[in-house]
Amino acid sequence: MTDPAGFAPAEEVEHLRAAAARFARDVLAPGARDHERAGRWPDDVVAVVEGFSPDTGCLAQVVLLETLAGGDAGGLPAADRPGPAAGAVDLCPDRSLAAGATDAVLTVAADRLAWAPGWPPRRRVWLSSGDHLGLAEIAAEPVAVEALAFAASGGVSLDLAGARVLGEWELPPGGGLFVRGRARLWVAAVAVGIGQAAFDATVAYTTERVVFGRPVAHHQANAFQLAGLATGIHGARLAVRDAAASYDGGDPAAGFWATQAWREAIDAAVAVTEAGIQLLGGHGFLVDHLAEKRFREARMLGLGFGGLDVALDDLAGAVLAVPDPLLGT
Repeated sequence: MTDPAGFAPAEEVEHLRAAAARFARDVLAPGARDHERAGRWPDDVVAVVEGFSPDTGCLAQVVLLETLAGGDAGGLPAADRPGPAAGAVDLCPDRSLAAGATDAVLTVAADRLAWAPGWPPRRRVWLSSGDHLGLAEIAAEPVAVEALAFAASGGVSLDLAGARVLGEWELPPGGGLFVRGRARLWVAAVAVGIGQAAFDATVAYTTERVVFGRPVAHHQANAFQLAGLATGIHGARLAVRDAAASYDGGDPAAGFWATQAWREAIDAAVAVTEAGIQLLGGHGFLVDHLAEKRFREARMLGLGFGGLDVALDDLAGAVLAVPDPLLGT
């Protein structure tokens, strides 16, 4: 399959994507379990991933993120910088502060965040609520993440109540959604990569595994299910790339399109990874396959940046043209 005109990456990015695909296949995927147990990617792996970070726009970034996540997404939150925080960096009025703050955007809903990937003891973190943008230094304590997802990025407990605020700014109308949408687009690209990898693994297994004299995939119910899952992942990929192109083009509604793409990508990734576990039968729960790992990751991605409720609130606010649709104001 080929991408529709307008959504294919530039030639130089396609060369990077091909190299990233080989790296994901030959290094990331075979080492995924070891990296998860170690709680980190090796320094040489991180260095290679950092080398894939392009300066050619948002579309290039999501293409490469998807490709790398297809091998192992476990260490990406820690290795890819600024990653989800790119939107906040772009809109921060204080460029000197923005240059040293490269961590993710948090939509604050509690005084303490129980888990966050890839942060050492003290980090500068972007805080977003409505059209307000904040930058704070937050104390953190390491936590065990073996039972969660993205263990290769490590994990910390963030004490938001004890944050030291470094700056607070009022953004132009829609600026908050622009920042959060950019963070969600990072997540959506990773979700598509995880979902595609899970789909490919499921097809490979179900076309080789024979039940009642026929490959599992050739039974009608399973074949139809796989067809639907393929449609979902491809649609999510197009939505993500469309939203990325809107950021590259300076579309003021880019955050809206990115939030829609995020929801579509999460739904598709969860559906594919869950089906993968079911179609692999008992094998889907074993560490011999990456099916259960990808399922954990897809579920965890749906909780980021406020989760579904905050995303729907953002979308409703844009549709109804009110800052807070729940209050009608």
